[in-house]
Amino acid sequence: MSLVPKSGQRWRLAKVSRLNVPLADEKPIRILRLIARLNIGGPAIQAITLTRHLAATCQTLLVCGQVGVNEGSMDYLASRHKVRPLVIPALGREISFLNDVKSFFFLIRTIRQYRPHIIHTHTAKAGTMGRAAAFFVNATRPAKDRIRLVHTFHGHIFHGYFGRGKTFMFICIERLLAKITDQIVVISFRQKKDICEKFKIADKKKVRIIPLGFNLSNFSQNDNWRVAVRSKYLSGAGDRVFLVGIIGRLTEIKNHLMLFEAIARLRATGKAHLFRFLVVGDGELRDELAATASRLKISEYVIFSGWQKDMAPIYSGLDAVVLTSRNEGTPVSLIEAMASLKPVLATRVGGVPDLLGKVQAQTASGMTVSEYGFLVPSEDAGALADALLFLLENKNLVEEKLEAAKAHVSRQYALERLLKDMASLYAELIKKPS
Repeated sequence: MSLVPKSGQRWRLAKVSRLNVPLADEKPIRILRLIARLNIGGPAIQAITLTRHLAATCQTLLVCGQVGVNEGSMDYLASRHKVRPLVIPALGREISFLNDVKSFFFLIRTIRQYRPHIIHTHTAKAGTMGRAAAFFVNATRPAKDRIRLVHTFHGHIFHGYFGRGKTFMFICIERLLAKITDQIVVISFRQKKDICEKFKIADKKKVRIIPLGFNLSNFSQNDNWRVAVRSKYLSGAGDRVFLVGIIGRLTEIKNHLMLFEAIARLRATGKAHLFRFLVVGDGELRDELAATASRLKISEYVIFSGWQKDMAPIYSGLDAVVLTSRNEGTPVSLIEAMASLKPVLATRVGGVPDLLGKVQAQTASGMTVSEYGFLVPSEDAGALADALLFLLENKNLVEEKLEAAKAHVSRQYALERLLKDMASLYAELIKKPS
């Protein structure tokens, strides 16, 4: 079986005996990188970026499934970086016994033909399927030829996604998978505490913190972009309103309803007219959220823009970026906003407090003032409404943080640092005896 690509296209399934992938040992390490799908978000960006930029030292095959109907795709980013993923048509977001079995055996064949030294999985479903397939292959090999396994937790699904029963099942699965994994990568200090202490997935010795890394050079304030974006979305309101962006999939875990309830509170106090809210993204809740905005009588303040491929101009047009998620790893939207010199206001969940730095003060309404941004409790729409007014009414205090926030993300989340950390990890794994 093979995937034979046409020029500039993704790998597609073809009935040929082998994968059309070069197997010569021109480079010391072969990586098979697996992600469930290249939907818009941090995991896909990292998978594509690592595949592209480690090409000088590692031969990498990026394997992924299909993006869902209501999800934005990052195929354009892969094409821009000249990365051609091997696509497993049956692999997708939803659990499907038949499709998942097909994907499992497809992966086994791929592993045997590509002969990777390391398999690095990203996201929960890819992590389960990839490591299970690798375990099956390793069981038929001598110890000296054992494939090393790496899994990155970009976030986790142990809170806010499922009920207690299903969550416990996933925790048990991850504990089992951790036993056959050589290295678990997390992207923040708090996430390591969750994985090692709260949910007891793996021992601390097996878990390494490697923060995300990006090329942030294009994210900066641009007056021309700002004028164009505000002209497009504000219908002549210009700089008379405070434009707040919320960026991400329109799904339950992102909790856009919290923002909508906060807007309704602003409306009730006669302050909503001072704001507009740009909802960037799409998903299965698009129609439901539009109906909710109408029911809460806040439609005139909310603008749905859909997915945007070029986010730098969008950030330039905004006055602040808000995040209302119930669970997060390290949100890319906040990193990009900070690199764009925009204040960020987010729920106190997951790795977000790590991103925003040390706590400096706390208001009576529950808002936390941190080094690089502002935090509110999850599910507290009242605190969010008060915090939005705080950003509007305390512009001098807010602007004092912007340069420091930009310097922080430019240093801590630099692409060069990520590549160096990951290359070191791979080299260490290869040197370890099986």
